[in-house]
Amino acid sequence: MYHAPLLNKAIIPMLALTSLGYALYATGVMRPRSIAEPPLSPPPESPYPRSVAAVGLVEPASELVAIAPRVPGWIRTVHVAAGQRVNAGDALFTLDDTDLRAELALREQAVGVAEARLARLRASPRPEDIPIARALVDEARATLEDSRSRLTRVDTMSDARAVSDEERTERRQTVARNEADLAARQAELDKLLAGAWKQDIAVAESEVSMARAAVARTQADIDRLTTRAPLDAVVLRLTARAGQYAPAGVLEEPLATLGSAGPLNIRADVNEEDVPRVSAGAAAVAMVRGDAATRIPLSFVRVEPLVTPKRALSGFAPERVDTRVMQVIFRIEGPAPGVLVGQQVDVYIDGDQRQAGPGAGAPVHP
Repeated sequence: MYHAPLLNKAIIPMLALTSLGYALYATGVMRPRSIAEPPLSPPPESPYPRSVAAVGLVEPASELVAIAPRVPGWIRTVHVAAGQRVNAGDALFTLDDTDLRAELALREQAVGVAEARLARLRASPRPEDIPIARALVDEARATLEDSRSRLTRVDTMSDARAVSDEERTERRQTVARNEADLAARQAELDKLLAGAWKQDIAVAESEVSMARAAVARTQADIDRLTTRAPLDAVVLRLTARAGQYAPAGVLEEPLATLGSAGPLNIRADVNEEDVPRVSAGAAAVAMVRGDAATRIPLSFVRVEPLVTPKRALSGFAPERVDTRVMQVIFRIEGPAPGVLVGQQVDVYIDGDQRQAGPGAGAPVHP
C-alpha cells in the first residue's frame, strides 16, 4: 500500500520547524552584545549649587589677530615660524620687490641729477667766465673811446666844410652804438658777478625736494611689501610659504595668526535665556574636555555688549542651535598646563556668589 503523500505531509512541517528553531538559535548567538565600558573620564560637574553652564573657547588676551598683506604679491621670504615669539614691528614675511627696487634706482639717479643742477647754480659764476666777460667789457670800452676820438676830431676842425654832414652823423651814430654795446657788456659782467638768480635756485631746490620725495615714496612702497607684527605676540598659525601668491584684504584662511603671549582668556557663550542669571564679577571655573577632574579658576573680565547667534556647539543632543548667546570674557588665573588657544572647554558660572570688586553682583545688560 503506497503512503507517499502522507509522508510528505509529515516531513515538510518538521523541516519548517527545524529551520525556524535554527534561525532563532543563530539570531541569539550572533546578536552583537554591547559591553558597558567605563568612560575615559567622568563627565564634568558644576562646583556651584546653582550655576550657568556655557561653552567656552580659549583665546589670547589680545584675541586672534589675522594677518594679511597690505598689497597683493608673491611671497619672497618668510621670516618666522609657527610658535615663535615676535615683537611689534618684527617682519613676518616679505613680498617680491624686484620692480620697486629698479624704480628706486631710477629715482635715486634723478635725485643726483637735481642735486648736481642745484650745486651748479649755487657755485656760479664759474671762475673761468669772469676774465672773459671783463675782456669783452674792456674791448667795448676801447672801441667806444676810439669812436669818440674820431667824432671829436671832426667836431674840432676849423673848417666845417672839410667833413660832410653825412659823415659827421655817421660818426655820432657809431659812438651811440658803441656806448650801448659797452653798457650791454657791463650788464653781462654784473649779472655774471651777481651769481645765480635766487628764483632759479628756489626752483632747483624744489626739484631736489620732489626727487627726494619720489625716493621716499618708493621706499615706503617697498616697506609696505614687508608685513610686520602689529603687537608683541606668538605666531599661533602660519600658512605663508615662499613662492605663494598672497592676496590683499580679508582672507578666509589668514596667512598668519597672532595672539598675545600673556594670560589666556576664555570666551564663554551664555544662552540668552540664562543671561538674567549672570552678574558682573561672577565666579567661574573651566574644565578641559577629557579632564573634568581639573578645574581652572577664572576671573571676570567683561561682557561683549552684542548678542550674537550661537556658533560654538557643545555636541550634546538636547542642545538648541537656533538660540542666541551673550559672550562673557573670563581670564584664566594661574598656570593652566595643557590648555591651548582655540580649545573648547566647559564653563560653569556661579549663579549665587559674586567675586568682590567694583561692580560685583551687578546684573549684566548686554
